[in-house]
Amino acid sequence: MNEHVHPASSFENTPWFLVLILIGSGVVASFQVGKAPPVLTAMRHELGMSLFLSGWILSAFNIIGLTLGSASGAASDGLGHRRVLVLGLSLQGLGSLFGGLTHQVPVLFMTRVLEGLGFLMVAVSAPSLIFVITRSRDLRLALAGWSCFLPAGASAIMLIAPLVTDPYGWRGLWILNALILGGYTLFIVVCTKGLPNTKVARRITLLKIVRDSVKTSTSIGPLLLALIFSTYTMRWLAMMGFLPTLLTEEYGLTQNRASVLTALVVAVNVPGNLAGGWLMSRGVRRWQLIMAVSLIMGLLSLFIYAQGLPFGIRYTSCLLFTGIGGILPASLISGAPVHAPSPDLLAATNGMVMQGSQLGQLAGPPALAYLVTVYGGWQASPWLHIGSAVLGILLAVWLAVLERGKE
Repeated sequence: MNEHVHPASSFENTPWFLVLILIGSGVVASFQVGKAPPVLTAMRHELGMSLFLSGWILSAFNIIGLTLGSASGAASDGLGHRRVLVLGLSLQGLGSLFGGLTHQVPVLFMTRVLEGLGFLMVAVSAPSLIFVITRSRDLRLALAGWSCFLPAGASAIMLIAPLVTDPYGWRGLWILNALILGGYTLFIVVCTKGLPNTKVARRITLLKIVRDSVKTSTSIGPLLLALIFSTYTMRWLAMMGFLPTLLTEEYGLTQNRASVLTALVVAVNVPGNLAGGWLMSRGVRRWQLIMAVSLIMGLLSLFIYAQGLPFGIRYTSCLLFTGIGGILPASLISGAPVHAPSPDLLAATNGMVMQGSQLGQLAGPPALAYLVTVYGGWQASPWLHIGSAVLGILLAVWLAVLERGKE
């Protein structure tokens, strides 16, 4: 790893308890990603939404991340990562609360945008804090742990969802998330008080944010990481987001059973993330992992949506899709310290990488819903997965050239 961008931690040893708390903030933030797919069918029926519009309810979460990813990271670098983390959790809590109370689709859409803003703030600030407090020798392990936050949070809330939605409906799930976010925000405030290097280090201005954002977004390393991440999240959220719908439509499963099966699919992404960190620590190159994972995910999509195959084969393909796919985020997130234009632009680089992630998540579900609607069935879905996989492989070749001799 390119450790010259790593500041000296003031801790003699890595404070793993604090690292876990910061990872936990990402997990709680990711509840807002995972809470929607299990109840999408119920929301569609209550609010009268089409499949295409429900895809945008999934993706609205990512609009802010798409437009302000790098800028939010630059702002976090200047405003203080702890402050941005607390604000991000708070905004998610407000979004979830108002979303659970509204009866209007446009308002629900806007609350999802607000939740997405909060998620982005957590996603750029928490890893930057982890980077600050972790000793260099432990950085790969800490970042591999952080890379698990999205599948861990999404799968956990999917497992919890049936326990809440049976008696209280999807609105009860939204309000429960608001309470969880409020409680964890207070927990973060107490546990992270006095962390080093989290105060404002320099005067922050709009011009400075714009300058840092431009410098980061025009650097080829962060740009490649972001684009590759977008090809992955496009595939991942499109498959995961509509899996409960597919299971209920094609196999007649109940919403609760489909939710549990989807949660298991998302959960196996976690060991994949850890495996990605382990493989890189064993000397496997980042571009090699990206190429291999993209190819395998593209091929597995053919089995996931093949209607003539038995349920067991299709569901096992889903498990492999996300399990093997989990290797890719770990390899990309660990690339942020390597490709940051300068040490003080790490959060901006994290924001750029997350911007790519948000782009894929924004485009994936509506694109898949469009294919299914236009071509009359789920069998058209592999076109999205294979196309994004090919693009990921081509970008990985470019990254291989860029990283030659860099790590």
